Amino acid sequence: MRNKAFFFLFLVTTACYAQKSFMSLTMGSSIPVGSFSETEDIYSDGFAGSNFVINFDGAYFFMPVVGMGGTFSFGSSYGGGESLENALYDDIIEKFPILTVPADPDYNFDAGKWNYVNLMAGPQISIPLNNINIDFKALGGLSFIFVPSRDISIELDNVEFQSSTNGDVLNLGYIIGTGVRFGVGRGTGIRLGLDYYHSKPALVTNNSYTSNNIPHDLQDDQFEISMNSLHMALGIAFNF
Repeated sequence: MRNKAFFFLFLVTTACYAQKSFMSLTMGSSIPVGSFSETEDIYSDGFAGSNFVINFDGAYFFMPVVGMGGTFSFGSSYGGGESLENALYDDIIEKFPILTVPADPDYNFDAGKWNYVNLMAGPQISIPLNNINIDFKALGGLSFIFVPSRDISIELDNVEFQSSTNGDVLNLGYIIGTGVRFGVGRGTGIRLGLDYYHSKPALVTNNSYTSNNIPHDLQDDQFEISMNSLHMALGIAFNF
């Protein structure tokens, strides 16, 4: 009986707080986690470093607690530094014994960045507590990913080796997150969010070398990398 009374009181209290739909603009940090941040295997690790994320989020609540949410966001992570450079160089030397590499060759290296744009939607739950709302969301949709090029060229005796990486731009992904909105009773408020982002693009590394001005293709490498990042962001919310 006591449990039923508590549940009834919870429903009444929730209904009394008219749920407000919202739009928000937040900015913060994109922090790679898991294999996306590791720096050992060039075919499974992302060698990614922390950078930034910008989120334009919104939700429409058709019930006191349950609604539909969506996001249009841009994220970026550094694509790798000296650890990636050394791993690529060692892999090339091991994989292509056909290349005669001097002890200290001249070479150029550029990693670029992981950049991605998300367009996702899904259910959202919001729990009102006076002038504060605690939000939970599970979104899925499209992730437009621009992978770092990982360009490397090595000058050998009468030979130049080149390697570059590209990937699928259009991918599927999902975001699971939570957040807190302060000042929900007013027209504007503050929103603090923490999201977990995942996508898994397919990458291809194209290898070739030029000898006496004649290009020669080498074996290409195809692999997938799991992009896993935590997005911590703070910004303004517009309640309506």
